[in-house]
Amino acid sequence: MRRMSSLAGAVVALLVLLCTAAAPLALSDVTTPMSVQWVFSMGPDPDNVTPPLVYNDRVYVARSGILHCLDPLTGAQQWQFQPENKADVSTGPVPYDSLVIVGGNDSTLYGINAATGSVVWKVGCSGPIAPTPLIAGGLLFLGANQMVYAIKPGTGEVSWICSMGGPAKYGPVTDGSMIYFVAQDGSVQCIDASTGRYRWGARLVTGPTFSPPEVSSGRVIVASGERVYGVARSGGISYTVEMPAGVDAAPTVVDDRLFTPAVDGKIYLLRARSGAAAERTTPYSVDHPLTSSPSVTESFVVVGSADGLVIAMDRATGAVKWIYRCRAPDQLPSEGAAHGIYAPIVETDGAILCVTGSGDLYRFSASAPDESGPVFGDFLPEPGSAQPGGDYVGTTCSVVDDGSGVDPASVKVTMDGSPVKVTLDVVTGEAVSEGTPLRDGPHVVRVSAKDYRGNESSTEWSFVTDVTIIPETAPGTPGQPGMQTRPGAGTGRAGGGAAAGAGRAGY
Repeated sequence: MRRMSSLAGAVVALLVLLCTAAAPLALSDVTTPMSVQWVFSMGPDPDNVTPPLVYNDRVYVARSGILHCLDPLTGAQQWQFQPENKADVSTGPVPYDSLVIVGGNDSTLYGINAATGSVVWKVGCSGPIAPTPLIAGGLLFLGANQMVYAIKPGTGEVSWICSMGGPAKYGPVTDGSMIYFVAQDGSVQCIDASTGRYRWGARLVTGPTFSPPEVSSGRVIVASGERVYGVARSGGISYTVEMPAGVDAAPTVVDDRLFTPAVDGKIYLLRARSGAAAERTTPYSVDHPLTSSPSVTESFVVVGSADGLVIAMDRATGAVKWIYRCRAPDQLPSEGAAHGIYAPIVETDGAILCVTGSGDLYRFSASAPDESGPVFGDFLPEPGSAQPGGDYVGTTCSVVDDGSGVDPASVKVTMDGSPVKVTLDVVTGEAVSEGTPLRDGPHVVRVSAKDYRGNESSTEWSFVTDVTIIPETAPGTPGQPGMQTRPGAGTGRAGGGAAAGAGRAGY
């Protein structure tokens, strides 16, 4: 290990000032319903859990090996950066003064001019750089393989280097005097931030870990598999919480509360210091696996799901106020998402930034214009078709709104003028109506829906039933009525959505 001890006192003072004397978190707020202000597509990158960065009136996001700089109001790209020799950006962007700093999978740390994207300095490291570097006390801390670096972010000069008890996977985070990593083996590693001395390693009985640790109330918080751990400053394990379901994202810390999303569709509230339940029951519950760290504002809890949904719940009651279905550019209207939402949801100036595993960065805002209603398609029975009579006939169509999203409660269907029960699958966008017994002859189906802004659309189509038509039979089931299908029907959800989230989390 080598270090510069002359910096020790200043670093400790600054870290303590930043991390222990901070005022209680002042939450900003958002308003629902929100609409899409813009979408920037970058290509699938489901294992990247780094959030976008808003800094100096720009948005910076690292996806698929490239750092993008965007205009926050229009989403227009200002510049992009990728290391030479086909190397990839492998960390989230870190801001400092006129720079944004990123690491590459070429084991190099880059200081990038935030305005132009040009390289100001670069530093070679000992191996792959953990995806979440940290600036605290005027130094940038990072893990590269088994080594920890403290670097002056303005110049790239190395202040000290030390080794720890395992290759870094996530981190660091700091409590004001120590920095902490989660290693590849799931252990927590502690290093003195001012001297660079290795202090201890705490081994946890871990499952898969997909998110960085957090620090709150004197504890290092690690979500791993179906457990949440609280590790004390001494390295002792203060608590282990056995969760009812897997935790696929880091809890969001608000004061002493941990808003902990789980793949059973609930956000559990825990006390950061003790791990005890902060409430007797959680009001935050939906029918979708929750896989991103939520954004907690004064009025809302906004979270992403494994099936590509952004969900806003009332913070006081847990009531769902808004759901938006994120669709990749190549995703069919009636197809579930191939990848979920794993990066933390970011709130900025009343807007929400969300990156999907498909590599699409959304900016949602209550002020974004939305003047058109939902769009319909994929009609079954097919328009103008002839269907076997004498049986119950249901209908299906896709309902899509890429502005503020389809309000599920607004979808209505009538068959020959009579209302029929209909359910909207918010994951696939399919509105499925209950089967109705129909007499022979022509039939007219009418469907209507509103988006969350109240824009209404409707459409209708017709088909004919006749008892003389022989039903098709599915292969291998002679004599049984065939099922109406379209190419690829039913595969979208199985290939993505909840299945994708469960596979990634190991559940």
